[in-house]
Amino acid sequence: MNIKDIKDMVKFIKSNKIKEFYYKKDDEEIKIVLDLEEAYKHGIKKGISARNDYAAQISNSEQADLVKFAGHITKTVETELNPIVRNEHLKEIVSPFVGSFYRSASPEKSPFVEVDSIVEKGAPVCIIEAMKIMNEIEVDIKCRIVSILAENGQLVEFGQPLFLVEPV
Repeated sequence: MNIKDIKDMVKFIKSNKIKEFYYKKDDEEIKIVLDLEEAYKHGIKKGISARNDYAAQISNSEQADLVKFAGHITKTVETELNPIVRNEHLKEIVSPFVGSFYRSASPEKSPFVEVDSIVEKGAPVCIIEAMKIMNEIEVDIKCRIVSILAENGQLVEFGQPLFLVEPV
């Protein structure tokens, strides 16, 4: 399994709000625990110390490979967690239907919003394509985009959070 596969797994786990995932095939085995609340409280330090405990049991060349690989994974998880800031003031913009999420009106056009964009009340932030109908999703308050939670072209569910916003 390569880094891209693991990154894709982390994205899948996050988007489906799965807290724990276990995968085993032949001699490959991966366990991903992504409890965001705990990660915010305790940081990624637990995972690093677990990696170090395991590193003490293997040879120096294996340790170097493990540290390189685990360091990359830690950076990946930190990158995935950092855009989402837990704050009581934040609001979610959720999908009103099941459909495909698009950040822009067409592939050639720029996205409606980016992280840190200030959006006026009634302005579109994305499009959800449902049953071949393009539905513009608008904000109901003036806000700042804190995080974009869906990938362009991703299938989204009813009620799935698409954006975290901070009222302005």
